[in-house]
Amino acid sequence: MNKICIIGNGTHATRNIIPSLRELDINIDAIASEYLDNQKEFNGIKCYSNYQEMLDKEQPNIVLVCKTAENQYRIAKDCLNFGIKKLFVEKPMGMNSIEAEELQRLADSKNCKVMVGFMKKFSPCYLRMKEIMNLSEFGEVKLFNAEFYITSGRVGWNNEIFLKKGGIHFVNLLIWLFGEVEKVKSFSSSVDNKVSLTSIIKFKNGVIGNVNFVGLTSWKGKREQITITGEKGYVYNDGVREVHYHIDQNITRSNRWQTLDEEEITIKPYLTSASGGVQDLYLHGYIEEIKQFIEEDNFDKDNVATMELIDFILQSIEE
Repeated sequence: MNKICIIGNGTHATRNIIPSLRELDINIDAIASEYLDNQKEFNGIKCYSNYQEMLDKEQPNIVLVCKTAENQYRIAKDCLNFGIKKLFVEKPMGMNSIEAEELQRLADSKNCKVMVGFMKKFSPCYLRMKEIMNLSEFGEVKLFNAEFYITSGRVGWNNEIFLKKGGIHFVNLLIWLFGEVEKVKSFSSSVDNKVSLTSIIKFKNGVIGNVNFVGLTSWKGKREQITITGEKGYVYNDGVREVHYHIDQNITRSNRWQTLDEEEITIKPYLTSASGGVQDLYLHGYIEEIKQFIEEDNFDKDNVATMELIDFILQSIEE
């Protein structure tokens, strides 16, 4: 029988991870955070103020770590050395490719199955996009254009921190969609935490494209979009709630401009008044991410590749 513990009680843990576990009817045995001193429970869960004490007393075989990015390397390492059998760590697991590789080697040596919290590849939106781009009638994928825009103002969120804490999901998504990277060239007009960064990326399979990372006050609402172009079709998303795609119908008759026969198909969720707030957990990919973590036994090696690509982007910046 699984014994499951959580380290961290911040916004992400309380709004996404704990609700996802409860939606899946998975019991949480204990939670630890330094902010839970002198408390016996948190949201109905037995709690500790020290995660090492929790590990010693509870002896869990599954742990989920949801702490600040800078602390997760140390905490993940402690969990692996403790002998946890399955470990979920919110992104990033290590603040660079060197730390990511070290944790992967340690996990392999401890025979621990690790998943890093890259939930976008579990979102129905991106799953459908990948399914469409892999259709034979879509043709060979040639080009992509990606955008990730959020507001700025967070102290210290320069190019590096923006990529490792904010844009990292989109970096991981590109690797998941297109595979290994061959070459990167980047340009930046960022000033301190006012981020404006674009990268041109060539993948080993021949796919090329650009991704824009923006953290400016002009974008009070988040924008995320990827347009993927194949030889015979294209597909793009509007956030995580709509996917649009077109497959060339190979119609050869003349004067097509006189008719309505060019199709672009829109896919979106079925909404009712009973959808509830939990719908976001499904559409953003959290539910399926946690489900697969609990039920599957695969190590998430995308983490190392993701941190390597972030390092490549930062190293390739030409001012």
